[in-house]
Amino acid sequence: MPDSEEQELNCKIVVGTVSINSVDDFLSVLREIARKYAVTIQAMDAGLIAGEEHITSAVTKAIRAVSKNQSITSDLGLEILLYAAGKRQIERALAMGVTEGDKKVAIVIVDARGEKDLELVAEEVKRKTGLKEESIRELELDVEHNEHKRDKLKKFFAITEEELNAVGEQKLKMLVLERVALLDVLK
Repeated sequence: MPDSEEQELNCKIVVGTVSINSVDDFLSVLREIARKYAVTIQAMDAGLIAGEEHITSAVTKAIRAVSKNQSITSDLGLEILLYAAGKRQIERALAMGVTEGDKKVAIVIVDARGEKDLELVAEEVKRKTGLKEESIRELELDVEHNEHKRDKLKKFFAITEEELNAVGEQKLKMLVLERVALLDVLK
């Protein structure tokens, strides 16, 4: 019994490096593009993203929460950030946002209605922000091979050594996804 909730997710994730001189200016550019195309755009610190599934899971859950009037906020972008961070508190979730400097970021572009060509939007995001795109696969490879990123994920998501010992070090991504899923329970 398919319903509108099961429609295909229309989201585009752009990962890459960007030089952010001012977070406010950077976010202002993204808001301007989002308004122009009537989409939601959310930027996140790629160092705290455990892969493509981490973002798509957060987007799916945020859209569902907003559509059922069960969201923590009225803003889909912020709701995505809350789910991605696995945190109910907005201030704590904002720590997953972008900061100034030369940064690796993940930008998710969402069209909740599923009608827009998000490639076009992504091209404008890259052009107007100067983002140098990398493969989204890099997010997953970093989790598997970058000890600094693994430590950052463990700290941010409060994943204990006991948890990792129980499931195995290679299951860090699954533990992060569990935190995303648990936000529904914690509401």
